Amino acid sequence: MMRTCGRFIAGVFAFLFIVSATLTLLLYNLDATLLNSETYKMALIEEDIYARLPGFVGQQIQHGMTYDPCLESPDQCEDDPGPEDPEAGPPAYFRILSDDDWEHLIATLLEPEWLQTTVESVLDQVFENLNSDAPPEPISVSLAELKTKLTGEVGYQTLLALLEKQPECTPEQILQLSEAQLFGGEMDDFLLCNPPEILMDVVDPLMREAIQSAASGIPEEMTFELPFLDISGSTNIQEFGGDPIQSVFAARHLLRFALLIPITFLLLVTIFGVRSIRDWLLWWGVPLMFTGLISLVFSTLSLPILGWVVPRLIGETAPAGVTPELFSIGVDLGNAVFSQVTRKIMVQAGVMAAIGFGFTISAFFVKPANKRFGDTLPENSVHQE
Repeated sequence: MMRTCGRFIAGVFAFLFIVSATLTLLLYNLDATLLNSETYKMALIEEDIYARLPGFVGQQIQHGMTYDPCLESPDQCEDDPGPEDPEAGPPAYFRILSDDDWEHLIATLLEPEWLQTTVESVLDQVFENLNSDAPPEPISVSLAELKTKLTGEVGYQTLLALLEKQPECTPEQILQLSEAQLFGGEMDDFLLCNPPEILMDVVDPLMREAIQSAASGIPEEMTFELPFLDISGSTNIQEFGGDPIQSVFAARHLLRFALLIPITFLLLVTIFGVRSIRDWLLWWGVPLMFTGLISLVFSTLSLPILGWVVPRLIGETAPAGVTPELFSIGVDLGNAVFSQVTRKIMVQAGVMAAIGFGFTISAFFVKPANKRFGDTLPENSVHQE
């Protein structure tokens, strides 16, 4: 009777071990992967984001200049019809550019190598703050290289390419260029048209002066603070005032002790169920094997399921002003990041299932003991004086 009761209790703890170990495996991998800058660096490289970004940004800029929310949702514009000035919005020399033109201009100024270096530096600083208990430091982005490029030949050729996309100058516009040379002028004064070759000597100094003026407004370094970080650096959940982000940070500290839960259940399984080497192999092997198999199945199925559900779920709530191409790049990045989580879980779950299977198979090759620890001795074996 005691043996049966012990096995039942051990079975309950074995089930609790499977549940808690599966959840712990998931949470630990989410924590170790999602809060690691290397995860996002790899995802950006795998999806070739640095090379694709100029095209997506160009499409988004073009879409933003032509997008009219009142055409999509007339009801929202009944109370606020928006500006009536037809000249409102970006300058005309920008509106004339195509998606390919924007991609070329952006790719010329923001080369993939510079983008990668800058983005990875920002990621390292962000996650260094997230993973530290110290008060967060401001995030710094060096713009010195971009500023040097803008004031050099690259910036000049970029502006020249923008100028060549404009329509030919009319006589009135040529007169305006001459006045701008004599009295000075803004960039808008000479970018509205493409002057004839004979006037390039007039336009050239205006272009270079405009470039220097624009570059002077760019700082050598830009700093900003992450709005979701607790400036005090506190990790006490009582001080967060219900902030979900700070609650997540506090939960990470509790997660450090989560591994003790399945270990405790496994020890209780040992106490109530193990009476021999064969019992130990079975009572440890079967829970380990099931934990590994369940985690393996979930990690294998989760990525295709999320890949089908998430785009449809987010697509319904995505802002109408966002292009499908920019939305798809976010989905691709999310899939690349989560695939790293699932790959780690699959490897760990496979190892766990293999160990559990090995324990279980080995139990059938172990000869059952005649006497088990905890068994009562028969009465005739007691020494009679």
